[in-house]
Amino acid sequence: MRGTAPTGTVKSMGASPATAEADLEPAVDDLVLLDTAEQVWGPDLLAYLLGAGLDAPLAGWSAEVALRDPGVRTRLDCALEVQRLFDLGSVARAWARDLHPALGFRSPASVIRTGEEDERRMVLELAERDSLKPR
Repeated sequence: MRGTAPTGTVKSMGASPATAEADLEPAVDDLVLLDTAEQVWGPDLLAYLLGAGLDAPLAGWSAEVALRDPGVRTRLDCALEVQRLFDLGSVARAWARDLHPALGFRSPASVIRTGEEDERRMVLELAERDSLKPR
């Protein structure tokens, strides 16, 4: 990811439209979203969540380039929503790695990465419920 992306307040998860296929550079808002997500998830887990290596070789994969894919953008939005629900990034990371019976004993991270829309919606519902539990 880029360490030189502008800082600022992210208005919402859908702050900018998906980058057009012809554009080589992602929008500034997209870079801010990626940096925000990387601060919580770390580069390796974020790449996993976004689907690095799913449809193409892992070598040379770049979140900035991958973000042009609407599926990657959907996964990023889901990851950002999960991190918003938890007070601490470390809690969000641990929660996302745990296996959950409601997800067929898969981790929320694996569902964000490869799940269908209804499964990701279930992840968000679980995150909302679990984030309210006292720790």
